[in-house]
Amino acid sequence: MLATLTAVVVFALRSQGPSNGATTGGAGSSAFGHVHGIAVDPGSGALHVATHVGLYRIDGQRTAVRVSKDYLDLMGFTMVGPGHYLASGHSTRGPANVGLIESTDGGVTWREKSLTGTADFHGLQVAHGSVYGYNSVDGEFMVSADQREWERRSRTTIGAFAVSPADGGTVLAVGRDGLQRSTDGGRGWQRVPEAPAVGLLAWDHTGVWAVAADGAVWSSSDGGGQWQRRGAVPGEPHSFAVQDGTLFAALAGDRIVASTDGGATWTDRYAPE
Repeated sequence: MLATLTAVVVFALRSQGPSNGATTGGAGSSAFGHVHGIAVDPGSGALHVATHVGLYRIDGQRTAVRVSKDYLDLMGFTMVGPGHYLASGHSTRGPANVGLIESTDGGVTWREKSLTGTADFHGLQVAHGSVYGYNSVDGEFMVSADQREWERRSRTTIGAFAVSPADGGTVLAVGRDGLQRSTDGGRGWQRVPEAPAVGLLAWDHTGVWAVAADGAVWSSSDGGGQWQRRGAVPGEPHSFAVQDGTLFAALAGDRIVASTDGGATWTDRYAPE
């Protein structure tokens, strides 16, 4: 078990780029580039995207507001509750890998929680009172009940993963040989037969949702056993999320879209051009 942090450091990286609260958008602008996470704040209902240059809030089809004071390269991002977020990634000052960091003011400031310098979570999810994470540094799938002490459950190679909202022991993940399932909380993995080749995953009470590299949207109502093609995102997918049946996708070209009919049709939530 890794030692926990005893000190709390607030990140305030203000080196380059727009000031806190800067808005972006309009023809020809490039707001944030590749998106590694999408989530809706359960308090405000505001859509947020985690990027290579910090956290942005989507305020309209032409307006993305950078809320974070720092310029962390956010590789993993999840929400605990209203204004309470967890993230991981890289910084331009201090340790290259920030481990698990926390914001309790809506993403404006961040502080260290654990694994500073040793973890770069490329996937994070809060579920069943715990944090699930995939550490890209050493390939460890890890779980923490208190965000400080972590259990290393397996060493594997996966991309996106999603935890069942009904059972904390059931996890689906995108592996090298296709979709993988764990029924013991990530300690062991088995290939899911006849699953579509997908790259992005999300899971809520409406079912499992997945997006393929070509944009095809798939859904499963039985935890990944049977799949149905539902539609396609209108562009190259970078990140994907589902909230209360609404699908969200971040596409190439700084475009964020949403679907309320299971992926059949999509509307722009943010499109800078």
